[in-house]
Amino acid sequence: MQSDKKNTLLADSIRLSFGAFDVLNGAWLRAETGKVTGVLGRNGCGKTCMFRSIMGELKPQDIFVKFNDQVITGSHQMGMYVKYLPQKSFLPGKLSLKEAFSWFGKDFSEFTAEFPHFTPNADGKIGDLSGGETRIVEIWLCLNSGSPFCILDEPFSYLAPVYVEQVQQMILQRKPQMGIVISDHNYQALLQIADEVLLLSDGYVHLMREQSDLVRYGYCREV
Repeated sequence: MQSDKKNTLLADSIRLSFGAFDVLNGAWLRAETGKVTGVLGRNGCGKTCMFRSIMGELKPQDIFVKFNDQVITGSHQMGMYVKYLPQKSFLPGKLSLKEAFSWFGKDFSEFTAEFPHFTPNADGKIGDLSGGETRIVEIWLCLNSGSPFCILDEPFSYLAPVYVEQVQQMILQRKPQMGIVISDHNYQALLQIADEVLLLSDGYVHLMREQSDLVRYGYCREV
């Protein structure tokens, strides 16, 4: 679905409650082609719930999602436009690396051109990889899916610093063709590549205008 057209994704008026506990109170997210949008917030503030609501995995009380001028309803339709990297691995451990890439219609050699140290593991099982190695494979598959948008939930988790830098570069290389949303507690790595940062606090989303907003909205004590 890649093209030169600039695409936009808008999720608005997201309200999610579990019983008497309000998680999201009119939260929103906007992303567009050529932009990396960061989403920051303290543990348990609802970032993952917001992503899962957008993808249709959770059923919020209210939500409005639009791709360009088209209103999106249902997880199947959303999956056509957005690829989602969840916090937990989505690749079956019994698959070999080559099988995993074939499953997604991708050439394993394209991946090893960027990450050559995986070449000897072509026939090895996903389950035999380290957590960081599995994360790199899954990030690559999401970013090379051909979808207009990609949501990455904690992409830098389990990664050694050298791989954080490599993933950052991969994200920057892909962003001219797609809109990328990232949430990660390695906020410094996120801030280095984000064009816009949203802060989720007390169920509401705030646009970060300066780094002091990280303190203002309770994300950290000092910057």
